[in-house]
Amino acid sequence: MVAGFIRIKPSQLNLSLTLKSGQSFRWKQCHGNENRFVGILKNIFVIELIQSDTEIAYRLLNSDHCFLSSQNLSKKSTSDLIQRILEDYFRLDVDLDALFRSWSKNDTNFRSISTKFKGVRLLRQDFIENCFSFICSSNNNISRITQMIEKLCRKFGSKLYEFADDEKSINKSEDIYSFPSIETLAEENVEQQLRDMGFGYRAKFINQTACSIKNLLNDRNQKDSDWIKHLRSLSYRDARKELMSLPGIGGKVADCICLMSLDFTESIPIDTHVFQLTMKHYIPDLGSKQKSMTPKLYDEIGDFYRNKFQLHAGWAQTVLFCSDLKINKSRRKIKRGHQQE
Repeated sequence: MVAGFIRIKPSQLNLSLTLKSGQSFRWKQCHGNENRFVGILKNIFVIELIQSDTEIAYRLLNSDHCFLSSQNLSKKSTSDLIQRILEDYFRLDVDLDALFRSWSKNDTNFRSISTKFKGVRLLRQDFIENCFSFICSSNNNISRITQMIEKLCRKFGSKLYEFADDEKSINKSEDIYSFPSIETLAEENVEQQLRDMGFGYRAKFINQTACSIKNLLNDRNQKDSDWIKHLRSLSYRDARKELMSLPGIGGKVADCICLMSLDFTESIPIDTHVFQLTMKHYIPDLGSKQKSMTPKLYDEIGDFYRNKFQLHAGWAQTVLFCSDLKINKSRRKIKRGHQQE
């Protein structure tokens, strides 16, 4: 068994808050244990994480996978590799306490929620998965996006792990699949298949974006890793502009990719939820400025957060988003409870 642990307190990394904050849609919280999650990293490693008050234990569930077997890695080497991947994924090199102090100093609203939302980390997401996940996020909620990504992987991905019979009820899942490749999503009949699966207008954007990326890589004779490296070498504005040249990728989706996959932590993804949050806590007359989100207003809101939080402003805004998400969820539960009485 390949396993290990990372000594870290929930105040430095809170799995429940971080993995359920709408950054990633492929982590499964296990039934009966809210501190246990199963997910996929590097589109190959199926990982179980269990959080305690002092550490996060990790276990590689698919260590017998053919890819791992072919590498002839020892258990110790594989465990060390998994730990490095986790440290990179959760950006554990960043001093979260220092960031929270800085953000709290700059904003009284952040200060008021900071103690309850310590441990929210910005994930470093796989570029391709992130790109198509947030194309699916258009006019959508977290629950439905999660279902769509699950369907996408089951239909077009490869099986990485199947739970044993006694684990199925615990994990609410029978198997875990990889995220499909660009080549697969670019195939001719994919759009219709996605429409049949209930993806609606997003089906066209998924297929067209995959085709565009495939053609771009072929024209440049590059791998996707080369293109990602190129995007990282650009300024935030230029990387965002290049991403927005792809079909289905508007400003918000481009900002999600910049923030979570390209390390542009000044990027501020703005959707209806963030617009409402901003109007509620910061700019009350925001709604009177424009009836719809224009590029100018989008930039104004982004610049507001960048000026307010400065260092890693996109991360700070992620914490605020997580806070508002949690508060609204609690209110819905209370409302349902009153309706049942």
